[in-house]
Amino acid sequence: MKKIVFYILFVSFVHSTFAQSDSFKTNIETAVNTKGFLLKQDIFVLEDFGKFRIGAVKITNLENFSITSGAKIIHIIQEGKTFKSYYNYIDREEIDGLITALQYMKTMIKSKAIPSNYTEIKFATKSGFLVQLSTILNTANNLDWSFSVQTNVAVEKSYIVYTTADIDKLQKVLEQIKSKL
Repeated sequence: MKKIVFYILFVSFVHSTFAQSDSFKTNIETAVNTKGFLLKQDIFVLEDFGKFRIGAVKITNLENFSITSGAKIIHIIQEGKTFKSYYNYIDREEIDGLITALQYMKTMIKSKAIPSNYTEIKFATKSGFLVQLSTILNTANNLDWSFSVQTNVAVEKSYIVYTTADIDKLQKVLEQIKSKL
């Protein structure tokens, strides 16, 4: 009887683990990793954004003609003497939220209102693409805003600090991507 209970608990645990990992997959990741179907992947507007590239992607299942679209991020990171490519995807449905978050960050910077304590304003997509505005101590030892992007929160080395002017540049790239979808 103990073995049966243990077996049921083990199977339940394994099932819940896999179910949780699938819940963080984007529609594009699911489409790209579909096995047994002929797929076509079109990439438009691939823009260099400093240390990573971002572009519109459209995946078409050529057998049932279903289409999935969004953004594809390519980040090449040096690990020792070699370079490793990391890919991340943002579903089309998440792009508006990301653009809105960047607009809010620009508004905070333009208002010149800086909180008196450490503050983070961040937006993360389902796949872990993160944009963040946070307060830091500047060279005059005063709090100031800092903008950063992490192309994949699961990859620690994908964290990049940008200037606050880059918020507008990223927003324009995302609007360009959205117009291609």
